[in-house]
Amino acid sequence: MILSLHPDNPQERQLQRIADLLLKDGVIAYPTDTLFGLGCLASRKKAVDRIQSLKGRDPKKPMSILCADFEMLCRYTRHLDTPTFRILKQMFPGPYTALLPANREVPRYLESKGKAHPVVGLRIPDHPFCIQLAKLLGEPIITTSCNLSGQATLNSAWEIEEELGHALDMVIDCGQPTGVGSTIIDLTGEEPLLVREGAGPWPI
Repeated sequence: MILSLHPDNPQERQLQRIADLLLKDGVIAYPTDTLFGLGCLASRKKAVDRIQSLKGRDPKKPMSILCADFEMLCRYTRHLDTPTFRILKQMFPGPYTALLPANREVPRYLESKGKAHPVVGLRIPDHPFCIQLAKLLGEPIITTSCNLSGQATLNSAWEIEEELGHALDMVIDCGQPTGVGSTIIDLTGEEPLLVREGAGPWPI
């Protein structure tokens, strides 16, 4: 089912409808400032497992968390030093994903364990729908590209409905993403490290 919203000013009644769906372990496809994403509440493992299963994705490969603002982002990472925070202020809101040290608020199934300490991917997209939905929920949602593992990313609500609609609770049509993935920056070391070039220029 496709739900169409105004891209700059999504109706509050419809946002509440989507929030209620997510609170019941729902899974949605929705636009960000980069790509369409598959999403659910980050705190709902049952829904996260649904996304992993739908994508046919290695469950050990972590998914990023989409936050409404810096206050929410800081709930999921360890204390940030001033230089790191300055970089984040330049990146967000925008088409970036920051890899940061995960704290105990991050569910273990969302941590990346390839380093000495757990790492989490965090985003604050420049997209009114994403920010307003996360604010309304008071907690972040998952963001992972809308495709089956190893296949091309779907980048229109109609494509997604046709290909994946049977496995989703709702497809949100709320503006057209750029079709380019986020730039991923690793901020867990001494210096920022470009992991993947994407929609956001680097260095900033």
